[in-house]
Amino acid sequence: MNRFLAILLLIALQLPLMSQWASVAYYQVNRNYIAKNLCENRDKPKLNCNGQCYLAKKLKAAEDKEQKTNSERLEKMPEIQLACEQVPMLAFHPSLIDFSEDHFVQDQMLAQSSIHLPFHPPKYS
Repeated sequence: MNRFLAILLLIALQLPLMSQWASVAYYQVNRNYIAKNLCENRDKPKLNCNGQCYLAKKLKAAEDKEQKTNSERLEKMPEIQLACEQVPMLAFHPSLIDFSEDHFVQDQMLAQSSIHLPFHPPKYS
């Protein structure tokens, strides 16, 4: 029962996407009828339209319908506004920084490092 419902839901979700495919399939099945009765260029055999004008109309109509429904959905969608507090920009002027002292002495850093020892968790006393 669950599998049936899942398949039914999947098909229902795919139906709007299949409208253009349905038009193409209908054209392929009924190509002769469309070429003889529904084609706009049936009296002009040199064009070799064979009902492709009818197919183009149907595809254009399906695309317009899809765009219309999408735009209606967007219009109905509520607008979400996120409140954002303006953050002041911090400016660092070079005169505020003391460059006279060397805060990172490489000799001290290398002496404290234990490159030759394997990694292990820190020990707390």
